[in-house]
Amino acid sequence: MNLDRFGQKNTQLKQLLAQCAHWQRLGTCLKRELPANMHDHFTVACVRDGQLVVIAHNSMIASRLRMVLPALLPSLQQIDHNIEAVRIRVQPAEYQAKVVKQANLTAKARQELARSADALSHHPELAAALRRLSNKGGR
Repeated sequence: MNLDRFGQKNTQLKQLLAQCAHWQRLGTCLKRELPANMHDHFTVACVRDGQLVVIAHNSMIASRLRMVLPALLPSLQQIDHNIEAVRIRVQPAEYQAKVVKQANLTAKARQELARSADALSHHPELAAALRRLSNKGGR
């Protein structure tokens, strides 16, 4: 989807896209200056009240950024003259553990499902689904 095309018609969207591009340039500047092993662990959020807000995904990265970023302030000010300071916030990255299904059907349950499937011949789709379920491995 080309958001720039919509941004030409909607001034608010155009402003949001410009802000987003600006923050991405600031993030790129930081990533150019910082070690590669830190790149995936922070994002530039915004510039608010003269402060560049950087979101660190864990406290270790936050402490490293607090030590290093003040020295990078002149580089950042070349991109945005309004930046007077850097503020680090910690917000863990959204992580969802992979769900592993561990449910097993007992032999008795599989037998009952097969019996129910046989009794539901007048509902062929439901009967087929119950047969597939009754054929699943169990304990």
